[in-house]
Amino acid sequence: MKTVGFLLTKAITRVLPFLLLLSCISPIEVIVENKGGQVVISGQVSSLPDRTMIEIGRTAYKQLPSPESGASILLLNQNGTTFFFQETSLGVYSVPGFQGVPGQTYHVEITLTNGATYRSTPEVMPSFAPPVEVKHEFVEKVVTDSDGANLPEKFVHIYASTTLPQEWKDRYINWTVEEVFLLTPTDFPDPFGFVPPPCFVYQKADPNRVALLDGTRLTIDRIEKELVCARIVDRSFLEKHYFNTYQSSITDEAYEYWRKVNILANQTGSIFDTPPAQIIGNIKNINNPSEKVWGYFQATHESMDRFVLYPTDFPYRVFFPFEDCTYYESRFFQTPSYPQYCYDCTLYRNSSYKRPDWF
Repeated sequence: MKTVGFLLTKAITRVLPFLLLLSCISPIEVIVENKGGQVVISGQVSSLPDRTMIEIGRTAYKQLPSPESGASILLLNQNGTTFFFQETSLGVYSVPGFQGVPGQTYHVEITLTNGATYRSTPEVMPSFAPPVEVKHEFVEKVVTDSDGANLPEKFVHIYASTTLPQEWKDRYINWTVEEVFLLTPTDFPDPFGFVPPPCFVYQKADPNRVALLDGTRLTIDRIEKELVCARIVDRSFLEKHYFNTYQSSITDEAYEYWRKVNILANQTGSIFDTPPAQIIGNIKNINNPSEKVWGYFQATHESMDRFVLYPTDFPYRVFFPFEDCTYYESRFFQTPSYPQYCYDCTLYRNSSYKRPDWF
């Protein structure tokens, strides 16, 4: 029993963070090898434009998973029509502008640079996507840090509400919240008056949360204030900060996968805990079916709601001394000085010079 708990803990530590950061679906086997290197393929085809994407990587022992670049990826529908993914950043692929059609069936075929080819099980995109309504609150609560100390922290809580018509039978929902915030590098004085361009940081707002709903078990049609994100307030709120809440209608197979991922995400690793059932994804190596492939490719019909926060929207002053990139003449003589991303904002993880159209 101790061995099972130990192996389960290793599996969670090495693989689960990557799966949750991808915010998609993945098969999880409790017993895994120490060497790492398992392929993780996670993504979706969506009814919204620019939301059809795949992330590919390999698990790495005692370090973040490494992105898998250079893959060739095809998206196919039931008619055999083919769409090509483009690599937009290391290990991240998308079909720009593509919108999936509800009711159609989709799958992907992926060939890595080593020649290995993977294929997902076809999924039918759900036919209905109820609109999502989002509200937020500013909350202060006590959290426990890595040293076991209880400290008060400030959060932005995001809640989703929606209506589920009785005639909609497959009422499975997954919520994800993504954020984009402005990061302005330090404008140091120079004789040419050069002003460095800002960066836009794209990331999951609460990557460890799995927000799910099985609407088939409900006797009511209205869901009110479902907590879908708890975002700690940090220096990213010193400037303009957007939140995009996606409400995804998913298949029952995708829901079942997410449910098991959620169990594993909340597993304490105690030897008295019941290990979760083997989590099976829908991606296989067509030349080596016995290979353990972590990941799931889902077809989802999505709705979205967006809001923006400015520092002046908070009921308190958002202030982090020496953590932002504001220029002060005497700052070089103080400790700490400017973070490296204040000189080059692209050094900040998940940052880009690309401004969203709606920003």
